[in-house]
Amino acid sequence: MRTDSSRALVAKLAAVSSGGLLSLDAAVDTLGAERNATSRRLSALVRHGWLMRVRRGLYAIRPLESAPHTPIAVEDPWAVATRTFEPCYIGGWSAAGHWHLTEQLFRSTLVVTGRVLRARDQVVGGSSFHCVRDRALAGGGVTPVWRLGARIEVSTVERTLLDACAHPDWVGGGSQLVAIMRTAIEERLLTPATLLREARHAASGAALGRLGLLLERLWGDATIVLDFARAQRGTGYVLFDPAVRRKCRLASRWGVWMNVPIAPDAA
Repeated sequence: MRTDSSRALVAKLAAVSSGGLLSLDAAVDTLGAERNATSRRLSALVRHGWLMRVRRGLYAIRPLESAPHTPIAVEDPWAVATRTFEPCYIGGWSAAGHWHLTEQLFRSTLVVTGRVLRARDQVVGGSSFHCVRDRALAGGGVTPVWRLGARIEVSTVERTLLDACAHPDWVGGGSQLVAIMRTAIEERLLTPATLLREARHAASGAALGRLGLLLERLWGDATIVLDFARAQRGTGYVLFDPAVRRKCRLASRWGVWMNVPIAPDAA
């Protein structure tokens, strides 16, 4: 393909891209050609270094000022995640960082997806992702943010905390769960009413046990959430952090083995 004609074609496609990413469907609509013909044109652009195939039907567009065959860096991994793993939202440690609940840095972006995944840890477009599956994506607790012109769903503060109560490893473990809950409370990033509203939709029995224990130690004034958690947590016992094996004691009120320090008086 001639460089000038390729640059003009890429410019046309870039105008309908989102966050530097172009879908095959968007290219079909823009070029007004049949799907197979459009796919062949995009494949030619890939061969000549103007595009990079991120996955089937999704491409990263090279900035027009760069030369063909120089490496393409997809600027925002969140945009890549949204287009690659949809339906999905950004959650766990990535959402915690977005809401300033933690300053800890993680190498990968945590994506909660409804897709069946071949592997949890994946590299797409040069970005690393840790993917977890959740069939209840429609349960609410997500909000849109805009990054580089792309609309991306991220879990709210409340949903991030409740997801972490259900799956402490989503935020890096039980100690991190305690830390982000303490930050959310001290920085007044949520209220008992907003937490209760989300807990009614998103919390499992195990999550409510961990949540109740945390609030009892860190936020005793959240009585409406404590009452709900106590009534709905169900039966059975769970480790506060399933990844930690150590001698611990049982908080029988919440059915939680306290194997991670929660407050000064916690074992």
